[in-house]
Amino acid sequence: MAAESGIVANAAEGSGSWTSSSGQTKLSIYPTPIPEVILLDTPSALEKRIGMVRREITGYYTGVHSKAQGIIDRWISVEEKVETRIKSFRDPTEPLNPGLLYTGISALTTSVLTRSRALPIRIFLPPTALAGAFMYFLPGTTSRVGAYTGELEERYAPRFREIRKTSIAHSGIAWERAKESAVAGRESVNKGVKSIVESIEQGTGLNLKAMGWAQEVKKEAQSVANVVQKDIKEAIESKSSSVDSEDSKRLV
Repeated sequence: MAAESGIVANAAEGSGSWTSSSGQTKLSIYPTPIPEVILLDTPSALEKRIGMVRREITGYYTGVHSKAQGIIDRWISVEEKVETRIKSFRDPTEPLNPGLLYTGISALTTSVLTRSRALPIRIFLPPTALAGAFMYFLPGTTSRVGAYTGELEERYAPRFREIRKTSIAHSGIAWERAKESAVAGRESVNKGVKSIVESIEQGTGLNLKAMGWAQEVKKEAQSVANVVQKDIKEAIESKSSSVDSEDSKRLV
């Protein structure tokens, strides 16, 4: 029984021999089975390091690509908004082709004519001519641009908007007063010339009105009054521009 138990034990263990009760080992009559060889795919330290670096590079590239794509999308959105806003400025009743051409020609001509003038004239006169020509040739577009500028001022700089409106109102009042004073001065000059002519006619008996001398004197007085009115207008405009510049400096 002991021998049978040893044989069974050896057979269960899959060995090619069995042990008898006397302790002697004898070969089995069955062929010895070939043991299974299992290969384990164990990466080396270099492969692990290369894989880690590759994963880090891939993650960094993915992050950079997503950020760049986000920036591009935002830029495209800004371009679309700017394009929509610029298209909203156009007045459908005004043709842009001759208006913009005339505006550019006016600004270019002004810059050419003022190139030998003083530095302030060369700096401020061409933009002024450009704005004036734009307002003259494209009034509808100018009004839309002005309305949008007013919205921006009201949103971001309400104080500057109030100061600008006040300056414009004061300039308008000063201009109206200057016009009234110029008209009154013109009337007084005309009355003075008329009284002088009448006194000369009464003293000498000459008919100066028939001779046309009074009309010439009246034209000269009219030209003098026009020159005075022009000088007053330039002084008011320069004063209003200086007030605007001082207000902008205060805001800054």
